[in-house]
Amino acid sequence: MAGVSGEELLPVEPASKQPLNVRDSELARGQQVAKVAALTVDLRDGFRNEPRSPEYRAIHGLPPDTNDTHEDWIERLHPEDRARTVQQFLDAVNGTTEQFSSQYRIIRPSDGQVRWIATEARIERSPDSEPLRLVGAHIDITDLAVAKEALRESEERFRLIANSAPVPMWVTRLDRKRAFANQAYVDFLGIDYDEALAFDWRTILHPDDVERIVKESVAGEASLKPFVLEARYRRSDRQWRWMRSESQPRWDPAGKHIGFIGVAHDVTVAKEAEYELRRLNETLEQRIKERTSQLQSSEAQMRAIFETSNQYQGFLDLQGNLLYANTTALAGIGARTEDVTGKPFWDTPWFSGTDGMREIVLNAFGAVGKGESVRTEMRLNLPVGERFFDFTMRPVFDQHGLVSGILPEAVDITERRQAEEALRQSQKMDAVGQLTGGVAHDFNNFLTIIRSATDFLRRRELSEDRRRRYIDAISDTVDRASKLTGQLLAFARRQPLTPQVFNVGSQVESIAQLIRSLMGGRIQIKLDISDPQCFATADVAQFEIALVNLAVNARDAMAGEGSLLISVNTVEAVPALRSHATRNGQFVAISVIDTGSGIAADKLEAIFEPFFTTKDVGKGTGLGLSQALGFAKQSGGEIRVSSVLGGGSTFTIYLPQAEKAADGAEASAVSAEAAMSGRGHCVLLVEDNEDVGQFSTELLQDLGYGIKWVANAREALAVLAGGELAFDLVFSDVIMPGMNGVELATVIRERYPGLPVVLTSGYSSVLADNAHRGFELIQKPYSVEALSRTLRKAIFERRHS
Repeated sequence: MAGVSGEELLPVEPASKQPLNVRDSELARGQQVAKVAALTVDLRDGFRNEPRSPEYRAIHGLPPDTNDTHEDWIERLHPEDRARTVQQFLDAVNGTTEQFSSQYRIIRPSDGQVRWIATEARIERSPDSEPLRLVGAHIDITDLAVAKEALRESEERFRLIANSAPVPMWVTRLDRKRAFANQAYVDFLGIDYDEALAFDWRTILHPDDVERIVKESVAGEASLKPFVLEARYRRSDRQWRWMRSESQPRWDPAGKHIGFIGVAHDVTVAKEAEYELRRLNETLEQRIKERTSQLQSSEAQMRAIFETSNQYQGFLDLQGNLLYANTTALAGIGARTEDVTGKPFWDTPWFSGTDGMREIVLNAFGAVGKGESVRTEMRLNLPVGERFFDFTMRPVFDQHGLVSGILPEAVDITERRQAEEALRQSQKMDAVGQLTGGVAHDFNNFLTIIRSATDFLRRRELSEDRRRRYIDAISDTVDRASKLTGQLLAFARRQPLTPQVFNVGSQVESIAQLIRSLMGGRIQIKLDISDPQCFATADVAQFEIALVNLAVNARDAMAGEGSLLISVNTVEAVPALRSHATRNGQFVAISVIDTGSGIAADKLEAIFEPFFTTKDVGKGTGLGLSQALGFAKQSGGEIRVSSVLGGGSTFTIYLPQAEKAADGAEASAVSAEAAMSGRGHCVLLVEDNEDVGQFSTELLQDLGYGIKWVANAREALAVLAGGELAFDLVFSDVIMPGMNGVELATVIRERYPGLPVVLTSGYSSVLADNAHRGFELIQKPYSVEALSRTLRKAIFERRHS
């Protein structure tokens, strides 16, 4: 051994073994890369796992030194898959099959990750089919499973969006049967979904269109290019509808033709219009061609799901980012798809040009994200100009009932709004005509009485008793005419009001005494005043008239028997009424609730029109409710009515709430001295009408006043500049050329604060708009007693101020 070196004594591995080790190493690395692990389970006495390979431990997240048992494997199974997977394993082992395949999820103990595992194994059995051993592999297919789930969600999203489209859509295979049809397609046929997939559309073609359409369809399919068909089809309701279908070929990833996808548009209206116009006037043929060309050009652009609608449509993700907008929506802002996709919907050009719209859309998105649907009208400033839209935003739910996306839609209603406005103007003119006729009718009645009475008064042989009766008839008729003009002014919201702060509860309790006398003994009256210290701002007299009108209407509706409830409450808003939006604020709500016959739904709006009445002839003027509505609106409030035919009615007057009660001293009564004659006092009369001025001068002189009459405000100021102490009062008309009476009174108050001014007018928009200026007012026509009392009251208050 002395001649043998140490190097020669080293063991030498056989050459045949070296390539095997290399192959084993390469196989292990391949298994790691492919996430494949071999496993062997001894089945002869229970389930004994042979030692797990490194690849198995890596897939299952096991540490190197762990003894992995069958029970450990069961414990790692995902709770939702555990029972199914274990049962599949036991059925395979206890059966006779030699092949076992299964897919399930595990939860790796090392990092808590959920992984998808595919098991492919062979069960070795004894001659009598007893299980001996399971030999196979575990494959980590998580990436494949995630990709399949993403594909499934994508297909489900496509299905949801397609079913939201208002036009039929379908996908066909090469055997001409459909692989998919949306809800609009199924609804058109009126059959079950599965039947719709196999349905032969040729069976519902119009007989005159069958031959042509079959040829065009065959030719279009053979061309492997997009093609269009237009024909009549029988819908499920047996109606013939013109449908324009657009189809284009489908290709698989390898470029192989696999079928067609198509959409159809109902163009019945366009077709009928085309035929009608052609029949009426052959000269319109060119226009029809141009319009048809426009329709064809527009429809040709609608290739995808949302491109089939003329609505503004889009699709948002759950963060509000815009994923898609159709051609119509993009055209409205002159943008391209890449200009808006990926941006928050509320920051896109559809809303950025309109103040406050960003917050409205953002709030709507929040509500829809909770599963609600939102609908509202919008006025948007777009590059094409100001447009009105009927805007809706609704959620798209997945198969679990969860919101998976949001679908905003908008219909341009600008032309409809313009047509509605034109209709409203026409209705206003009709109302004015009706009002004019009613006024003429009533005033002709009044004038007939006055004319007849004056004719009789000219007779010398008339007895004193009959003379007095005719004079009283003239006086009563003037009062009735004055009341009618007051109602007309209230309806026109131009009556001069005297607003003041008053206790609504106390006023209702006071007027209830009068109402009880009007109701009769068979109507029970109840009061419900929730807040005794509730104040409002309005003209008290007009408030009482409006309340009495409502009570009298309730009495007539109850035919003299029933129950009447008057309630007073405070509210924080006036609801949306008669095309007006909700108004927030502090208001007092006075409700008159009866148990009468109620009002038909189609008459609820008409009851406020002038001279509209459901009462018998001679029992109502038809101005009571219009007067009440005019008073409420002029006072800054509203009237709301709700009624059920046969179930009574509720009328609610809304008035602005006041913060405190009015000073009682302001309503103090005038002493008896105010009714005395005017002797010893001088009045500056300002009246531009010569007849009225002459008559007023004589009337005031008869009352004992000294008079200076001027024709306009400029002359009046000149007279006062020469000596204002010569006059105790200025009595002025409101409507005059140049400076009106209110403006004159304002100047006098500034220059001569101690000189009282009394204004008079039958109607004046100036006076109605300046009711808070505090000037004394006597309305035409007035009696001698009312004039004397008003003038003396003004002089009396000056003397004691």
